[in-house]
Amino acid sequence: MKSSKFFLSSVLFLVLAAGQLSLQVAQAHAALQQSTPAADAVVSGPQEIDLVFNEKLLPRASRVEILMMHGSSTMPIENFNTEIINDGKTLRAKLSQPLTAGEYRVDYRAVGSDNHPMTGSFSFTVR
Repeated sequence: MKSSKFFLSSVLFLVLAAGQLSLQVAQAHAALQQSTPAADAVVSGPQEIDLVFNEKLLPRASRVEILMMHGSSTMPIENFNTEIINDGKTLRAKLSQPLTAGEYRVDYRAVGSDNHPMTGSFSFTVR
């Protein structure tokens, strides 16, 4: 009887420890907290696109791509520079001129202190 209680206690401890470890690992990745323009927003020609993350980014590994949507095809926007601001938590695309009317998609790759790349995208419309 004692050995089965010990076994069950050991299994329970290991399950709880594994759950705690997986929770810590899941929280360690860079995650997008907000963007300007916001996802699905309708805005006037922005000259900057900001992506704010929950942790400091690694500049050499984090990037953004801006695409203008044309039906099922896309046209990359190339005239912008990127910078990391806000204590390393904001990835900013500074456009050389405001975006023209149309639908845009922003694809991003963010790498935080755990060196794990997180990717995502969102869209907005310029009127």
